[in-house]
Amino acid sequence: MNPTRTRARRARGGARALLLSFAFALVAGCEEGPPRPSEPERPEPPPPQPSAAAAPPPEGSAAAGASSAAAPADAGEPHAAAPWQGTWEGSYDAKKGNVVLPPKVKDAVRTKDDGKLAAGAGTVTLTVAPSGELKGTAKGALGDATLVGKVEDGMVRASVFPEDPRAPNAMTGILVGELKENVIQGKIRVTGPDATLVRESPVALRKK
Repeated sequence: MNPTRTRARRARGGARALLLSFAFALVAGCEEGPPRPSEPERPEPPPPQPSAAAAPPPEGSAAAGASSAAAPADAGEPHAAAPWQGTWEGSYDAKKGNVVLPPKVKDAVRTKDDGKLAAGAGTVTLTVAPSGELKGTAKGALGDATLVGKVEDGMVRASVFPEDPRAPNAMTGILVGELKENVIQGKIRVTGPDATLVRESPVALRKK
């Protein structure tokens, strides 16, 4: 056997063993070392939070719910109607009205009024809304008329307008009354186109 070849083989075998040992050490170091920058560690998932549905209701919530549930029932209760609300009917008997003149003043035109024109019986109908607004009509000796007004603090105040303002004896005026014991006790007072005719009458209106 050639001693030179034997040493060469031993040298190659030693080098090969050394390379294998280095490779094993490198692999072991890679497996046990820290993670590579390209593959960061994933954070641990947060602990599960308690569900909102499982949380107990705050104190007093049951009472508040019961109170809110009862509110619509209270809101739906009917309210008592105002005593003047509704339709009222009555009659009048118009006569010559009094006009107060200053002392020593004479009114020749009114002196000639014998009180027979636009005098006599008639009817009045009023309808009062919950708000107090009123509308109505009048028919009879004073002519056909429309009434518009309002009820405030138990007092009835309405303006009287003739249906035909161009009529020869179209009467314009007021009706004022007060609600007493379910009856509107009032007075109607009107004048003609030239204010020479003045007619008035008490009126008692009762609810239909």
